[in-house]
Amino acid sequence: MVPMPVARTVWTLAAACGCVMISGCARTGLSPPAGAPRHLDVPAAIVTADEVTTEAELSARGERALLEQRWKDAAAAYRLLVAADPASPRAAGYLYDLGLALEGLEDRAGARDVFLDLARRFSEGPKARSALVRAATLDAYLEDWSALAAIGDALLARPDLEDLERVVGLGARGLARVEQGQLDAIGAADIYDGLDLSDRFHYGERDVLPVAVAQLRFALGELRRMRSERIQFEPLPPDYLDKLDERCAGLLDAQAAYTQAVRSVDPHWAAMSGYRVGEMYRNLHRDLMAIPPPATSKTERQKQIFFAFMHVRYRVLLEKGLRELDQTVALGERTKDSSTWIARAREAQADMQTALSDEKAQIEKLPFTEAEIQKTLDLMTAKAIAHH
Repeated sequence: MVPMPVARTVWTLAAACGCVMISGCARTGLSPPAGAPRHLDVPAAIVTADEVTTEAELSARGERALLEQRWKDAAAAYRLLVAADPASPRAAGYLYDLGLALEGLEDRAGARDVFLDLARRFSEGPKARSALVRAATLDAYLEDWSALAAIGDALLARPDLEDLERVVGLGARGLARVEQGQLDAIGAADIYDGLDLSDRFHYGERDVLPVAVAQLRFALGELRRMRSERIQFEPLPPDYLDKLDERCAGLLDAQAAYTQAVRSVDPHWAAMSGYRVGEMYRNLHRDLMAIPPPATSKTERQKQIFFAFMHVRYRVLLEKGLRELDQTVALGERTKDSSTWIARAREAQADMQTALSDEKAQIEKLPFTEAEIQKTLDLMTAKAIAHH
């Protein structure tokens, strides 16, 4: 009697649905004929606590679930496939699709980790670049700036990048550096290089921006915003009006960049940008209102006049900021966005509405009307223009 060939090694793997066993035997449990070549072996069976299936069946199931956006089913299928043979070249594709399924489930941290695992284990494969691009997008969502900088470094170190992937790498590293406080020329270099590259290849010329270009525009807005907000008014600088003009110019430049990012195909970047614009106006108003009365304001009435002038003159900053936040919150409602940025916008919106109401209530308590204050401000402005 000829002994039956030894079946392929059987091993057990922990998987989400229980134990998975991979066997060289067919589903019937029969071994291939004695002496048959190994490449003619029947497909390995994947045995779980619930079923016996094959790689081909699981792969088709996962692909179908992805197409139908049944993210949980897709993730379960691809987890089994990865666990079945983690060293197989096909595992790279299964990991990539698992990452997509986790994105669909809004498990962004889990998806990011899967993409990074793919890029690490199959660094020379064709999926590694795409995985790093997906991971960069996710880390920008997660606001993990140190991790985003590392992904940017990893992408830009590759010699096989396509132009759009290089734009992603520059945007990722540029945004991360700015968010980490690198506002000098080195911190800004990636942003400007990325914008130059995107312009050279006409990325973003359509009405809707690709995410890679929106990220660069947002990063440019962040760079300009942070630089402008370095200008403070406490203690009051001797060239206060010049500094105020400089801060306002920086605000408008930042707003122009954020407004470009609002055109992103992904509404998340629009929400981030809208919030930032509203926040800039709120911060400028806050910093101006913190300026104490001048030393020449000796009496209580003089201090009241200073308070009234400052609040009436600069109320427009609160009103502009509030309009931006109103639009951002409305965007979140239209897109059913429940992200952190929409939540921040709602909180800031409520704070600014309260601030406006409180400000008007305080002015109503003063011994002069708001109309009188505005008339005096108009006269002072006219005199200043005539003198200039």
